Amino acid sequence: METIGIHEPDNLNGGIKFPEMRDTRTIPAGVAIKPGDILGIDFRPITESGTVDSVARSPVSADAAVRICVVAETGTFNSNELFTGDSTTPMSWKEQLRKLSIFVRSPAP
Repeated sequence: METIGIHEPDNLNGGIKFPEMRDTRTIPAGVAIKPGDILGIDFRPITESGTVDSVARSPVSADAAVRICVVAETGTFNSNELFTGDSTTPMSWKEQLRKLSIFVRSPAP
């Protein structure tokens, strides 16, 4: 059986129980993905002009032969553990993510 990814505990979950639906995406060649990247519909980290697709749950290196990434299509996430492909903040995508049942929460102080 081929191993596509591994699970490493992280602080990505937002602490509130909400079902996390997972699937996979084929990432374009030359694109590096890290867990917590907000992906656009082109399966690249979201940029200012993008439309949200999902949140990456597994890494993909830019030179990886296997370009499959596990993603969350729903769930609750810690805003400090989400990333974009430019200078926009995860909170600036909160409304668009909410439409997909992806909820962004700021951690308690």
